[in-house]
Amino acid sequence: MSRLLHAIRSHGARSVLKLLLGVVLIALLLMRLDLHAVLEAFHRFSAGSILVTFALFVASWPIAAARWKLFAPRFPFRRLFELTMIGQFYSIVLPGQIAGEAVKAYRLAKGNADAERLAASVAMDRIVGMIALLLIAGIGMALTPHAVPGGLRALLLSICAALIIGLFGFRIPMLHAAALRLTDMIAALPQLRRFVPALQRLVHAWRDFAHMPARVFASLALACVFQLLALGTYATMASGLGVELPAADWAWIVAVASLAVLLPVSIGGLGLREGALVGCLSYLGVPGELAIALSLGLFAVMLSGAVVGGLVEMMAHVPDAQ
Repeated sequence: MSRLLHAIRSHGARSVLKLLLGVVLIALLLMRLDLHAVLEAFHRFSAGSILVTFALFVASWPIAAARWKLFAPRFPFRRLFELTMIGQFYSIVLPGQIAGEAVKAYRLAKGNADAERLAASVAMDRIVGMIALLLIAGIGMALTPHAVPGGLRALLLSICAALIIGLFGFRIPMLHAAALRLTDMIAALPQLRRFVPALQRLVHAWRDFAHMPARVFASLALACVFQLLALGTYATMASGLGVELPAADWAWIVAVASLAVLLPVSIGGLGLREGALVGCLSYLGVPGELAIALSLGLFAVMLSGAVVGGLVEMMAHVPDAQ
């Protein structure tokens, strides 16, 4: 019991520190901006732009669950949809959006004999989503009328290429064998030896998914729709502030912001999203005050999804409490 209490206190302390880090990052940004202009920017939001933004955001929820079902077909859509919503909740309350994916994987795999395969389904779905994000960003960088920094272009395309290799790499027998040899090396470490069988089953499951190209490409198509809806949420809310940019620019801006919030150093990407958007939009001549207002507005919309996920999580535990 004392160990559990210590773990809870330790996790709580880390979460508070990361929340404070997010607040500090936003404070540092605001120190360089006109606070009055930021507050004025919030008054520009119209009810119409907020409602359309929220509608686009909600429309992405079932698409995310449908993508996941392609890799976990034996589970009902409703169950996957519920876990998708719960994942949104933990993506906000825990550091880094990857935390939400980890909770989804744990909840789906818990009590199942093929837990590693189910964990691989979550990872596969996430990687396909990231590839869709970066492919759309690449198209945007090719079509934008503005110059995109060469270093950023190279970074995004390199990440995309690495993810594609990781997605299909285990189709190559040599790479599959190399991964298994790596698990054998891990087995030499006494403290990690007990995890080796699970790691090997995970590698085999990943190889199996890589040999399902039709399913992967169907997931990629849905992921592209999902990312286009995300692009729409950014563009619509920005339009409510009077910020009008080509869709091609939003394609790479959304990619940069999405990659930034993956870092597990703040709660819900707070401070990271704001920094990414201020940097990208300032590069395109948009005042930083409008950029940070846009980011905080988007964060508020995402919080609504987290609230729904939190309610689903509470309802899921009601039977346990009786």
